[in-house]
Amino acid sequence: MPDYEIKQQLIAIRFRAMNILAGREHSIVELQTKLAHKLKNQLSQDDNQCHLDDTVLNEQITIVLKQLIADNLLNEERFTDCFVRSRINRGSGPVKIRYELIKRGISNELCDAYLDNSYEFWEQYISTVREKRFGIHYPKDYKQQAKQSRFLYQRGFSHEFIHRLFYSNR
Repeated sequence: MPDYEIKQQLIAIRFRAMNILAGREHSIVELQTKLAHKLKNQLSQDDNQCHLDDTVLNEQITIVLKQLIADNLLNEERFTDCFVRSRINRGSGPVKIRYELIKRGISNELCDAYLDNSYEFWEQYISTVREKRFGIHYPKDYKQQAKQSRFLYQRGFSHEFIHRLFYSNR
């Protein structure tokens, strides 16, 4: 394949990546997956394009991702910060946020850096999430406490935080 065609394909991949990043921050794994999926679909629909095999396409995507990282247009720390803040605003707990970050290819070290807020923060936050859903009064019977515990567990709070919330407020 001539150098001109390779440069054109790299420019097209970068253009597609920039359009994706214009919407929101992405992790490297997320962007790589989206680009591969979109470009494979585009190439399979476009009969005029010369068909690239998966390894060449993945190599070109990797080249573009490295350029975006070097240009600071793709930054995992920035993504992690935005992602954690958005999930906290939605009422998610640290267990769920960590799981979603790891699923998106974020390292444990970066997760720790952004999720290991003070113990007091998560204690206060779980109380805020519970109050927003159930009001300021704590449950009087076991059935209501179990219902609230399930809700908080599904939101991503650990058993330890849920236990401390209900037993410190008796």
